[in-house]
Amino acid sequence: MKKNMQVWSEVGQLKKVLLHRPGLELTNLTPRYLEGLLFDEIPWLAKAKVEHDGFARVLKENGVEVFYVDRLLTEIVEDPEVKSELIKRHLKASPLIEPEILDTIYNFLYEQSSEQLISTIIAGLSKHEVQHLKKYRSLSDLTLDSYPFYLAPLPNMYFTRDHGSLIGERLQVSSMFLPARRLETIFLRMIQKYHPLFKDVDLSFHEEIPYGIEGGDVFILNRDSLMIGLSERTTEEAIEWIAHNYLIGKELVRQIIVVQVPTRRAYMHLDTVVTMVDGDKFLMYPGVKDAVNVFWLEKNKNGYVDASNGYTLQGALSKALNLKNVEIIYSGDDDEITAAREQWSDSTNTLAIRPGLVIGYDRNEATNETLRKHGVDVIEINGSELVRGRGGPRCMSMPLDREELKV
Repeated sequence: MKKNMQVWSEVGQLKKVLLHRPGLELTNLTPRYLEGLLFDEIPWLAKAKVEHDGFARVLKENGVEVFYVDRLLTEIVEDPEVKSELIKRHLKASPLIEPEILDTIYNFLYEQSSEQLISTIIAGLSKHEVQHLKKYRSLSDLTLDSYPFYLAPLPNMYFTRDHGSLIGERLQVSSMFLPARRLETIFLRMIQKYHPLFKDVDLSFHEEIPYGIEGGDVFILNRDSLMIGLSERTTEEAIEWIAHNYLIGKELVRQIIVVQVPTRRAYMHLDTVVTMVDGDKFLMYPGVKDAVNVFWLEKNKNGYVDASNGYTLQGALSKALNLKNVEIIYSGDDDEITAAREQWSDSTNTLAIRPGLVIGYDRNEATNETLRKHGVDVIEINGSELVRGRGGPRCMSMPLDREELKV
């Protein structure tokens, strides 16, 4: 019997999705801390909200049920014990060590309403907000200019794809590579543990995966095959750990394609340069077509994970999908300048609603037209502010349920 939620495809009809609407965390971005918080620019929050609402509206109009991280969290922290656990886990993962400060912040947060608590934890907690509650002045009170937050803002929260991946009926919680994003996965773990929406969803791993693997590098091709990006934020160690567990221990899949992309900020995840847009079509940024390395992982007869190379991306995908051929569509009409410009605004980071229908940013005109020429329809959304965080529709969505493709 089909479970409430499962994902065995990148392009099957999308039925449920997890989003985070940008909030006050973006107002706590300042030029001084942009690099550490993984932003190149500061989005305009009011406009970003309008754009994100447009994204969610398109999903709903196409039969997708939309859930929001903050709303699910607000519901579970109505339970006082869950509320306490969330705060404690968040504080434990923070760099704070002074007991007085930890107690003061815990009490300050616990007294807030459920909605306000979630907003505060995501937006960040400034030193000024709790300074008056302390019984003495600490060094950090006298050095406010060095760093103004006790709890850092989480401006990358709206990229929910990275938090985890539903692989089949199991949830793989990501192991974020950079410290600026590690607190985000606490929310997903708490939702999985306590929210009734996830009552039938077990974790792939109850322990932490070695740093790092993020959802932008995980593609669920079918019941037999995963594709994982070896990128700026997903490591060989994490991939090998997952491969051993999935191919040997759990036998969840039969093979894993590993696609190594150049380690650059512009290609932080595999889905910034490649996405699946139809049952036999992939969209790819042509600037990396000669720079990717493709590996094939599978269980050998001796019970070990064997790695092999010598594959082209097209050849590996055809084999995994059991197709004679897959089509690689190059973004920007395969024009070097156009493709590079549009890749910067996430032209290849599309989200498939169903086979042959994707969501993409309207500003990527050449790529959208290229897709249409190849038989893929594009629903365009505005994302001029959202894209400042370096992510597109795929980055901003975590699929919770898709129809499985008929083979």
